[in-house]
Amino acid sequence: MRDLIANDSRSIMSAGDGVKTTQGAFCALFALLIFLTFGSQLHGRTLRVGLTQNPPKTYWDEHGEAAGIFVDILNHIATAEGWEIEYHKDNWDNNLRLLQIGELDLVPDVAYSSERAKLLDFHQSPVLFSWTQLYARKGNAIKSFEDLDGLRLAVLHNSIQANVLSDMITGFGMNSSLVTADTFEDVLALVQDHKADVAATNNYFGRMNALRYNLEETGILFEPASLFFAAPKGRNAEILDTIDQHIIQLKRRPDTVYYKILRKHSSEAQEYRIPLWIIWGGSILLVTLVLSMVGAVLFKHQVRKRTAELMQANLEMEQRIEERTEELALAMHKAQVADMLKSAFLATMSHELRTPLNSVIGFTGILLKEMPGALNPEQLKMLKIVQTSGRHLLSLINDVLDISKIEAGELELHYTELELAPLLEKVISTMGAQAQEKGIELILKAGESPRTIHTDGRRLDQVLFNLLGNAVKFTLTGHVCLSSFEHEGLLHLSIEDTGIGIPADMLDKLFQPFMQVEMGMDRKYEGSGLGLFISQKIIGKMGGEISVTSEVGIGSNFTIILPLRGEELSCKKPSSS
Repeated sequence: MRDLIANDSRSIMSAGDGVKTTQGAFCALFALLIFLTFGSQLHGRTLRVGLTQNPPKTYWDEHGEAAGIFVDILNHIATAEGWEIEYHKDNWDNNLRLLQIGELDLVPDVAYSSERAKLLDFHQSPVLFSWTQLYARKGNAIKSFEDLDGLRLAVLHNSIQANVLSDMITGFGMNSSLVTADTFEDVLALVQDHKADVAATNNYFGRMNALRYNLEETGILFEPASLFFAAPKGRNAEILDTIDQHIIQLKRRPDTVYYKILRKHSSEAQEYRIPLWIIWGGSILLVTLVLSMVGAVLFKHQVRKRTAELMQANLEMEQRIEERTEELALAMHKAQVADMLKSAFLATMSHELRTPLNSVIGFTGILLKEMPGALNPEQLKMLKIVQTSGRHLLSLINDVLDISKIEAGELELHYTELELAPLLEKVISTMGAQAQEKGIELILKAGESPRTIHTDGRRLDQVLFNLLGNAVKFTLTGHVCLSSFEHEGLLHLSIEDTGIGIPADMLDKLFQPFMQVEMGMDRKYEGSGLGLFISQKIIGKMGGEISVTSEVGIGSNFTIILPLRGEELSCKKPSSS
């Protein structure tokens, strides 16, 4: 409308000063009339709002009054805008149906999804963030998604939780079933009455109500969601815009009605603490005022000038803090949710991925032994490819899980007294077949080695297999030699090969994650580039170190130095002779 008035004004200006003045006044009057008419359509409007029993977000209290986080926020906005609110009590499914056909103007506490966006309209700034939590009877042993196999899962009908769990059951091939209910209270009651085994609710409702039904939370949480007010598709856009403007303003400062409402209803609301910089700033300002009073006679002008500068700087800093408060609060909340989801994902994937892969590798081995029947050469060739790919993928998954433990500081070592010679012979024997296929000689040289070593044998095996595997992989002709000897109370293990070698500019980057000698899509040798990084971290945790020397076209030599008696001894290099 403003563009239309401006265009009309510019065209009339060419007709003369008198006409220009008259037409300008008329256009301004016309714009004011449209504004007043449009504003009056919203002021005094009655909104029909669908409400579901889902405390603390939306519910009916003991007096039959609408209550909850969304209700208090909407009532605050309605008071400011002059709206009348009629709350319609019904179950979740009916409220969504009535909203889609236009019999309701708004429904609160609606999680955004691309499918819902095809049927409903949403405002921009979310009111809350939430996620789904699973609850079961006390004493349950549910730790990961695989524990849900064969169980009955209680969910709210036509909810985000129902859709996501249905997809997971199908995707993981679980023999589980969904039991639907009209309210979240009925969902928890189904588990309490042994009509279901696990209940899925949003975290707000579950933490507030699970104990009343003798349920406790499991270790499974998923599907973070942003919660909004929703309107019928193509209708009430001006109402959603108005709500959005209020939400943005209410979330700018930590002392607004929005945060008071959250503290009122949330069982986990935390008292806002004054930032340390404000406390220190206030103290400095107080000292400054005292000093200004003491020296007012001699330094009156200088103190006033300095005080004004400090006040201006303080005002500017407060404005910046206000602008960042909402962003930091949202980012912290999302980071907490992401961290919990990451932990749950890694715990689940350690079982969900390795179990089917072990089955694929195992059954492929049975087929290759021709136990079910004879195979033709082409079938043998394809099954070997399947088995090799499965083992490679399983190794990659194990590497990723090891890296996650290393980054989280959860890599544990289990020290035992081990005989060194059998350990080295087992590694050589296991790698023998791979070396023989390439026509490479695999050599074991045991010098003046200790009989036993106090270390984590499984992790030392992992490191030796990785280094020997790399040596065999990158050696085309010649030999690979594993040697050991003791020097000054330290065990030295050396893996020498006559392979392709490593360029000098790559040696410093070799132990970084995902770093390989050959990078790019045209590299000849497969691998994830994680093995050397993991090996270095394991040896370092044992109190030792790994070093490498190499020459392109000649070969490489990886040396491991370990204390003989566990991680408490520091590693030191032998003196030169």
